[in-house]
Amino acid sequence: MKLKGINFAAKISAIGILLVLLLTLAVSCQATEAPATVSEGPATSELNVDLLGTQHTYFLHGEGRLVGNVVLESPDRKVTLSMISVTTLLDKDGKPLTFLQLQADPNPPNPPADAQIIGTVYGLTPHGATSNPPLMLTLPYRPEDLPEDVQEKDLYIASYDEENGWGKSFYKKIDTENHRVTAQVSTLSKYAILVAKELPPPPSLIMTSLEEALSNGRPTIAEFGSSKCVPCKMMKPVLENLVIIFERELNVVIIEVYEQMSLARGYKIMSIPTQVIFDENGQEITRHIGYWSMEEILAELEQVGVK
Repeated sequence: MKLKGINFAAKISAIGILLVLLLTLAVSCQATEAPATVSEGPATSELNVDLLGTQHTYFLHGEGRLVGNVVLESPDRKVTLSMISVTTLLDKDGKPLTFLQLQADPNPPNPPADAQIIGTVYGLTPHGATSNPPLMLTLPYRPEDLPEDVQEKDLYIASYDEENGWGKSFYKKIDTENHRVTAQVSTLSKYAILVAKELPPPPSLIMTSLEEALSNGRPTIAEFGSSKCVPCKMMKPVLENLVIIFERELNVVIIEVYEQMSLARGYKIMSIPTQVIFDENGQEITRHIGYWSMEEILAELEQVGVK
């Protein structure tokens, strides 16, 4: 009887422990259970999309959020536009977008100075509308349109607007097999595939003698300096820009003082850089010591008729 009592008590204890474990597990499951999904309710507006002449209609929730994913392709499958279901599309006034159009731009802008447009410029309208997160835009290119020595990996898509000009793309994916480039678009604008081009070398300052410059009938600005002088190095791009602006109206001469000491002494040069402006007859008009800004130089050049 004693053993049976012990077995009965042990069973009761075991059942109690089991109940505690089951209760703990139930509470744990309840605490870690994912919250129920909150429905956004029915769509409240339509988004009409025109992709190169093909019409599509999609739906938006009240805050401009897409109902479902969107993947659009042109008939030749070369131009694509895709957006995920959480994408919010707003016009420039912050209201849900009602239409979106992608078409070839009939009046494409000029390319930036450091790049070349490859293929067609496309317009995404209405300009200024936004996509959050960015939509994905894929544009095609033809390998035969690429300049020599340009690789397909160097292509990128850039945006353009009238106010800011050409922008840069910080994301790109290049499909060299199908010859397409993909970029992220957060603001609707004009878009095109670009490739950087090699810029011509900066204008060189021809080391014309000062005597020759003063005798050719044009005003002259001469700088007495040295290639090792820091402010002289700062002056070089200013002088190079003067060559560009006044290519046929002004002589721009640099004199290396340590190579032409006698000339420097003849003009009583005490510090470098020293800039001296001469009129068309070779007469000194003014001089300046140290770094001289472009604005100040232009003001002085007006005094000798260079403007």
